[in-house]
Amino acid sequence: MSDGEAFRPRRAWMPADEEVDLPDVDPTPVTPTGPARRGSADEAEELDVGSQPDVEPERHYALGDEPESTVAAPTPAPDAALLNPFARPGSHSAAAPIPSDTIIPAPVFPRSAGEFADSPSPAPRRSALSSTTPVESEQTAMTRSQADGDWMASHRRTLAAWAVAGVALAVIVGLIAFFVSRGTQPAEPTAPPPPSPSASASTSPSPTLAPLTVDSLLLPDDLAGIAPAATWAITDTTQAADEHTGRGACLSTEATDVNPTTSLQRVLGTSTDDQLAGLHQIDVYASADAAEEVFATRSEALASCAEVPSYIVGATDVAGLADQAFQVTIAFQNQPTQYHTVLMTLTGASIQLLDLARNDSPVEESALATALNRPQTELCEREDASCPGTVGVTPVPVPAVDPVGWLIPADLPRIRPGAGRWTAQEPTDVSVTQMGCENMTLATEPGPSSRQQATYLMTQDDQRPDTFGLDEVMFTFADPTAAAEFVTRLGNNLASCKDRVNTATVTEHPAVAAVGEDGLKLSSRLFTIKQASSDSTAITYQLIVSAAGNRITYTLITVTDAYQFTLEQLSALAARVPVRASQAQ
Repeated sequence: MSDGEAFRPRRAWMPADEEVDLPDVDPTPVTPTGPARRGSADEAEELDVGSQPDVEPERHYALGDEPESTVAAPTPAPDAALLNPFARPGSHSAAAPIPSDTIIPAPVFPRSAGEFADSPSPAPRRSALSSTTPVESEQTAMTRSQADGDWMASHRRTLAAWAVAGVALAVIVGLIAFFVSRGTQPAEPTAPPPPSPSASASTSPSPTLAPLTVDSLLLPDDLAGIAPAATWAITDTTQAADEHTGRGACLSTEATDVNPTTSLQRVLGTSTDDQLAGLHQIDVYASADAAEEVFATRSEALASCAEVPSYIVGATDVAGLADQAFQVTIAFQNQPTQYHTVLMTLTGASIQLLDLARNDSPVEESALATALNRPQTELCEREDASCPGTVGVTPVPVPAVDPVGWLIPADLPRIRPGAGRWTAQEPTDVSVTQMGCENMTLATEPGPSSRQQATYLMTQDDQRPDTFGLDEVMFTFADPTAAAEFVTRLGNNLASCKDRVNTATVTEHPAVAAVGEDGLKLSSRLFTIKQASSDSTAITYQLIVSAAGNRITYTLITVTDAYQFTLEQLSALAARVPVRASQAQ
């Protein structure tokens, strides 16, 4: 222990099924009280009572909802209602069951205006020229000819010359008029274009423009491989964004001005005790650029999940499924812990999202890509984009988020399930109160080219000790060699503290190895150290010393015997700290 170092708490309190008889119908017309509701093909099938089987099919209730069915089912007892895993954590909706499926009529798309347009009227015909000169009778003409005969004979040569000149003058005037009129009028096409065929309601639309239908959503058979012992049933299906009853994990804070042209959603559940459930959503946008913008926004929201009490378990790379894919597993640390594994794909102008939720443990990471194979194939054919090929699913470091290089609240586990909220302060200059075993002054020790500190505090937990908190100090060096020398010296100083200070008790836990960005090898050493502050009291610390290339991170956590991370939680944190540091390389 260095001279002058005191043992003292580091923090003070911080603010912080029978058949139903139908009644006789009065044939008197009734004035409707609202607009008529158009039906759909699916709705017609549902209303076909004669096609119903005599024996009612087996029902499977999940998440407090009823599966899709046109036969009314008994209302479950109040204590059978289960939580809605796709509502915002802690909200009123999260404690309410998911509503049963309500069939929404298929959207009625307006037909082309050309279908109703009248054929163009023919151009008006020009009127024939008429003469007002009276017609002479045959007798009168003959008499006039005989009277003028002698005069014509004597002037025959002169009249012939004048006739030739008049014909020539008429030809010249006609040619001039023709070319003048051609110069002042636009040229006409050599042949008129063929008329466009009229739109017909019976004509099938182009495959690239065909609207999506609920048939593109997941069916129970698509999810059968996730839990072979579970029976899946549809609990809700909607066909408009403002009618959706659920949402994907971490997307309650999604902020985008880009609205989809088509949005379909389906919620499916099981009857298993772990409340296994799934949410499938497909959104189609006006262009591929708009879809890519929304995909990036949602990826960022999933990577930094700001919902309380979220904890990012890990991320997965899904290759060969779509143009782009993003998968992450989130734990909501309540009692019991609810895990959400979310897979999102981008295909042309379409985004597909699948959220599988289960209590106590997450689903197999590769199960989501398998389940989406059929709908993803349909989307790629519609969008003329990448179709599923050989799909590979591998764990990868959690995606980088701001502030790059540092922990975020979703990296930190709760001490008590169902209580507490982590808050982070921006990185600043090093001012941490040391615990006494470092044997160096962190704020001034020679070697690092830069050093900063970030502080994380727990709020909203009435059992949190006043001194509880976490400090992360990051040192940057010119090269990995200098960083390795520093981390070895700091780690050894902590391990040997009991040899220098008689009142210190040191326990070193198994080291943790991890892989960071670009395959960088990472390592951490973990300690629990108690420092006696008097004859009857002691202060307990959990410590992590991590190396990530040319960056060294020292994490100090002030705890108590009754309020501290479990060894499993501490080891997970020891892997996450250097991963975040490697992202700042």
